[in-house]
Amino acid sequence: MTRRLALLCATLLVGGASLAACGSDADPSADSTAGAGGASASASTSASAWPDFDPCDGLDAGPVSRALGWKLKVDRGTKANPRCALVPVKKGGPTYQLNYQWFPDGLEAAFDTVKIPAGTVSRPKVPGTDAVRLIEQPSKSAYAVTGFIQNGALVQNLNGLALKPYDAAKVRKAALVLLGEMSANAPLSAVKSPASSPSASPSS
Repeated sequence: MTRRLALLCATLLVGGASLAACGSDADPSADSTAGAGGASASASTSASAWPDFDPCDGLDAGPVSRALGWKLKVDRGTKANPRCALVPVKKGGPTYQLNYQWFPDGLEAAFDTVKIPAGTVSRPKVPGTDAVRLIEQPSKSAYAVTGFIQNGALVQNLNGLALKPYDAAKVRKAALVLLGEMSANAPLSAVKSPASSPSASPSS
């Protein structure tokens, strides 16, 4: 997944019409400095230098389901089309899709280079993170929420969507619980740059 896709997921949520199509199957070698408003080349560290990571590893749908009031389950997609998402057990419930990108320059730098979509932007507290952004986009037909967190060089994001009738407060609360889980599951080696610590262990 390219940095441009990871950091521009929110722009695809304008109007709350659908989940952002930000999959992890994009070419990771694509030129990331051409998008996102010209992000600095110093951020374009080779993905192979970072540890293997799957945001679904260790993910527990239980706490998110309880905060939401709607039972969710983890969906890893298929071998041919992997993904990481929390989807409703019963059709019609809210959905959260997770993605990530190694971005040594950090979330603050990333947000300086992208166009922020229409919506309410806040900086809620999420334990263990270096930076957080939450973008809420309510509409008559749906409520969309996009969250970004930074743990060292790792930037993760979620895209949540709830169709009408929705409970915005619960969808937002569940998104924050999920961001907390994502932060807790970030690999310890994310805080170290392989450029400065080439022997960093890919432990999680």
